[in-house]
Amino acid sequence: QFNPKTFHGDLALLELAVPLAPSPAASPVCLPSGPGEPGPGTACYIAGWGSLYEEGPSAEVVMEARVPLLSQETCRAALGKDLVTSAMFCAGYLSGGIDSCQGDSGGPLACQDPSSHRFVLYGITSWGDGCGERGKPGVYTRVAAFTDWLSLQMDPSHASREPSCFDLLALAQLPPERQPAERARLCAFYAGACPAPLGRAACTGLAEETCGARRRRCGESALHAYAQTLVDLLRRAGDFLRNQLDFSFLTRALPQLVGRIYRHLFPARVRRDAPGTLPGPPGDLPPCCLSCPGLNESAVRVSAVRELYAWVLRVPEPDLAMTFQEILVDLGSKNSKGLYRAQVRATVGGRPTAFAGLVGLESDSLARSMPGLVALALEALKT
Repeated sequence: QFNPKTFHGDLALLELAVPLAPSPAASPVCLPSGPGEPGPGTACYIAGWGSLYEEGPSAEVVMEARVPLLSQETCRAALGKDLVTSAMFCAGYLSGGIDSCQGDSGGPLACQDPSSHRFVLYGITSWGDGCGERGKPGVYTRVAAFTDWLSLQMDPSHASREPSCFDLLALAQLPPERQPAERARLCAFYAGACPAPLGRAACTGLAEETCGARRRRCGESALHAYAQTLVDLLRRAGDFLRNQLDFSFLTRALPQLVGRIYRHLFPARVRRDAPGTLPGPPGDLPPCCLSCPGLNESAVRVSAVRELYAWVLRVPEPDLAMTFQEILVDLGSKNSKGLYRAQVRATVGGRPTAFAGLVGLESDSLARSMPGLVALALEALKT
């Protein structure tokens, strides 16, 4: 059970709809065969497409680094004994420098077995305090602590594992007369967690209710495809800006715009039921989602946001220019990241604009603050 506050149990198992074809460039990694792990000091490998440094740009190609495993005592002494659970471990250099970073979460930490020479997945990139800072190693999910759960989930028997989204959504593709029996077979898993005092009928009803809620959540995930469309729009805009303007740091503003879009797409549940009249849902809503309560409204929101941010690709080429005219900095407002509150005046696309933002005065902090300023300037182009 994943705990979003402590990051305990920070792992997920993905089931592919079709088998992955092996290739010379990619081969499977092994899972730990038991609770045993390599000792402290063992050199292992991490990889990912995350930020090249804290608050920096993401890597354009997959990056790899070699880091040593640290003892649990060293890990807890560095980060705090209450923060590092038994299902976590640390790896990296206490001197700093080489580390995983934002965007690397979910990536592998693999160690080569000295006898078989095969790589074994002992860790999953989870969290850290900064990136590559002195005395703050990276923290990884301890895969060996979850080998029993992984084996259970990969068991082909439906009665022993929770049905996947692929299983539940495939129900809609079956003939109507076959759906009840298949649904009962899939949902039988949830009856195993029924409290002892409940009778058979009550357990069956509870299992069906839990299974139905799981299927609705699976249906909601289909809407993420719409969000991906928005990300693709912004990525193409970023490619244009980089290739045409040779202004590479400008594209680093796109993640901030994506963040704003995500908050529109998936607002807090309390905002989801806000009163008001919405237009009809888009016609390309997946068939599996048409019967799911609440998804039509979500699809309408996604469609509206897609249209809202389509302006990025409609900006005329001559307008893709920005000139800073004046930056007024409050020298008494420096925050923990070395940034200051500031009022910025600039010309965007030949039009003057002004906005508030955070600015760094040193070269490194200025580089970190520039994407935020560019994102605000891009917003000005809409008007």
